[in-house]
Amino acid sequence: MIPPFAWVIVGVTVAMLIGSAVLRKRYRPPPHVAVPPPEPAPWEREGGKDLTMPAGGPTEIAQPPKGARLRPPAMSASVNERLMDEVTKGLAKVPPFPGALLQMLRELDAAGSSAKSVAEIVSTEPVLTASLLRVANSAAIGLGRDIVTAADAVAYLGFSAVKSLLVRLKLGGLFRQTVFGGVYDSQKLWVHSMAVGQAAEELAIRAGNTDPHLALTVGLMHDIGKVAINSQFPDTVGELWKPGGAADESFLARERRLFGADHAFIGGYLATSWKLPDELIEMIRLHHLPAGEPMNLRPQARRALLAVFVANQLVKYWHVYCEDMEIDIIPAALIAELGLPSETSKLLDESMRQTIERAALVSQAAVSAPPRGAAAA
Repeated sequence: MIPPFAWVIVGVTVAMLIGSAVLRKRYRPPPHVAVPPPEPAPWEREGGKDLTMPAGGPTEIAQPPKGARLRPPAMSASVNERLMDEVTKGLAKVPPFPGALLQMLRELDAAGSSAKSVAEIVSTEPVLTASLLRVANSAAIGLGRDIVTAADAVAYLGFSAVKSLLVRLKLGGLFRQTVFGGVYDSQKLWVHSMAVGQAAEELAIRAGNTDPHLALTVGLMHDIGKVAINSQFPDTVGELWKPGGAADESFLARERRLFGADHAFIGGYLATSWKLPDELIEMIRLHHLPAGEPMNLRPQARRALLAVFVANQLVKYWHVYCEDMEIDIIPAALIAELGLPSETSKLLDESMRQTIERAALVSQAAVSAPPRGAAAA
């Protein structure tokens, strides 16, 4: 015989199951009621007309590659003088800008320059000549012959690649190369800069009425502040990846918190100490286009700076060079001003991807056997 208390337990259990079924039925939305969609991303609001929308609009959103994320428009920020005092002391230890490099850059940009005239300047420095020949022969695999003169190397690689190589070798040698973890990979920073320079030159040519030589130079030097702090302050740079600050704090904001200014401002400061042209200094400082900052540049220089900004993002889409890399959102108005296609896929077409990849190969070949005086990475 079943004890009375057992019937009580069975009855309670059945009642609970029935009640649960009733509640689920009562609170389950009817089939004809649509479930609310997820909250839209910032660039999907207002019909895709918001200025924070990536180029391409809501029908073709360029999602960041794995290891990267989109960053809202950079804001202008005040400089922390106390922290910057320490940074300026460190930057004072960076050697002066090489005078020979300025001469080479002027010759490369001159209208009447030729492979022969550039080679004559390069040949005055045996280490540079050897590096140029090594890179040219690395790139010319399958050509069927060796490249044995500087003039042939310049003619084969092209002025853009040679200019990129010269900047990378001459400026890279000024900075200590880090060989331990917790910082940016300095070689990858230079690969990125060389790719941005050549992508910016290509965009300037496509846009028209834009100085491609200037776009290339600024692209090559836009992240010189990042190279400098990576070399001079490796312990502080390591703090960039540690928890702290607001949950949505960008890397630019973290740099301001740790160094008193971001790498764009620091790069402009270093360029000032090197006594580079004022226009170049301003373009390095403004390469993230901080909101609210006046852009006092002549029209062709302004367009060159915009080309560098776009090129910087395109290279990041195609080549993630560091952990948690951030891609600036490209405002539609900026693309319209340059007269370029609004779709990211058209900007980052096959030709542009080849330009980026070729620049990366040239940069990597340049350090396959570091020149004398330059530390290996």
